[in-house]
Amino acid sequence: VGQYTSLALDTSGQPHVSYYDTTNGKLKYARLDGSSWQIETIDSASDVGRESSLALDNSGRPHVSYYDWTNGDLKYARFDGSSWQIETIDNAGDVGGESSLALDAYGFPHVSYYDLTNGNLKYAYFDGTSWQTETIDSAGNVGWGTSLALDTSGWPHVSYYDSTNGDLKYACFDGSSWRIETIDSAGDVGWDPSLALDTSGRPHVSYYDGTNDSLKYAYLEGTNWV
Repeated sequence: VGQYTSLALDTSGQPHVSYYDTTNGKLKYARLDGSSWQIETIDSASDVGRESSLALDNSGRPHVSYYDWTNGDLKYARFDGSSWQIETIDNAGDVGGESSLALDAYGFPHVSYYDLTNGNLKYAYFDGTSWQTETIDSAGNVGWGTSLALDTSGWPHVSYYDSTNGDLKYACFDGSSWRIETIDSAGDVGWDPSLALDTSGRPHVSYYDGTNDSLKYAYLEGTNWV
């Protein structure tokens, strides 16, 4: 147990973790209640739970996006206070790997993820009634290692790896269209990025430089990446 972990802290500072049980092919969840760890299985319908991403809503309830290895689907689970509600977000081909989940101000989930069938970066969000899915980037084999954050307007920002060119890329939605740019192209860079937005909504990304075996960091200063 313990692969593909994702960690979030609640308002009391207690940790919550989603992770993959490799032996049994299950998605599991653990939380510290102040004195001991409470552990449970979220989903065990086929081989599920790889590459999970966890977020807590304003009530401290967990939401998890994850990959259904058996069916090649993107799945989503949320705890409603008494039980886990599970659904499939996208099943168009082999999709759902490398997912990254964020909740907006209304508690609605947004997910960036990799479309293995087409080699695309995809994005899904729940609009209050149904899931809406779209392709962000299809220029080559892109979308590995997605990392998603929402700004104060609820617009998504995503960092990801372009494996065709060996570049670190970034996409953001401005309210009408996606703006896509390359952050770093110096060698084979951009593996396993992690994105965060500062209080001004500017992106910061940590990532792996495969050419030099180095940890790198980039941030947007004005219109230029540093």
